[in-house]
Amino acid sequence: MDKKKLIDEIKQTYLLKRIRAEEACEEFIQNLRNDKYFDNIYTDYNIKQLEYMKSKYEIENLKLKKDILELQKKIDSYLKTNHINKENLVPKYDCPICKDTGMDGNKICSCVKKELNKRLSILTSSQNNFHSFSDCNEKLMNETDKKTTEKLKIWCKNYPNVSKLNINIIGGAGSGKTFLLEAIANEFINNGYVVCFKTMFELNELARLYHIGKSYEFSDCLKADILLIDDLGTEPILNNVTKEYLYNVINTRQIHKLPTVISSNLSPDDILTRYDERIFSRLSNKNICLNILLDSPDKRLMENKK
Repeated sequence: MDKKKLIDEIKQTYLLKRIRAEEACEEFIQNLRNDKYFDNIYTDYNIKQLEYMKSKYEIENLKLKKDILELQKKIDSYLKTNHINKENLVPKYDCPICKDTGMDGNKICSCVKKELNKRLSILTSSQNNFHSFSDCNEKLMNETDKKTTEKLKIWCKNYPNVSKLNINIIGGAGSGKTFLLEAIANEFINNGYVVCFKTMFELNELARLYHIGKSYEFSDCLKADILLIDDLGTEPILNNVTKEYLYNVINTRQIHKLPTVISSNLSPDDILTRYDERIFSRLSNKNICLNILLDSPDKRLMENKK
């Protein structure tokens, strides 16, 4: 998919929202101005505001400020008497940060990033309704689980100011690996980042299709603000695909300092045996990787016993 094209489409959508909001506001004000009393006050108010912006003299500015304040009080009094909400005199933009321009200063606004992520998620993820950290059931958590959850919360909160970009979560079936990946994904989505969430089986299939020239979605895994790979080790090993493309993903993202979070039930020795030393060395590099071991029993079995 063309990420730039999507961003342009989203910005155009917001621009249309901005135009509609301003047109609705203008129409509302024009209706109020049918009342000559309000029209006179509002006209004087706008003239004084314009004079204030053009004025270069402090004494004149002080007088204009006083006049503007008096006119503002008259407008407020009129609105209150007629039970009119003052907020209707300004456009109701969807995004208060960028006022529906799509830009926050010289950067793309978080509202555009969030919308971009929603659209990308439909194309790059098998699921879109992620759990959040607030969904944790503490009754099923041991002390390690609680400490791990808190550590990951802090990591999400502090990103990008974190010492370790990559996270490996190792644990048995039902230990909560997928839940934690979803919670991390949810935090990043809420913070306006582009999230790509894949099972290793899905990533492997995307790599296969890319390898034979039938799909280009694999490149999204390289470019997303954060990539989450669930269940490393459950995929079939495909010749010239699995190991080669997994290494490409991990290595490329490390070079560009983009975070990758991986869950697996494989031990470090199993990972070395199943894949190769290049992949193992990048996943086990303690300088850039936060390695988490979940030692709790199967929470799904514990839940079913209740």
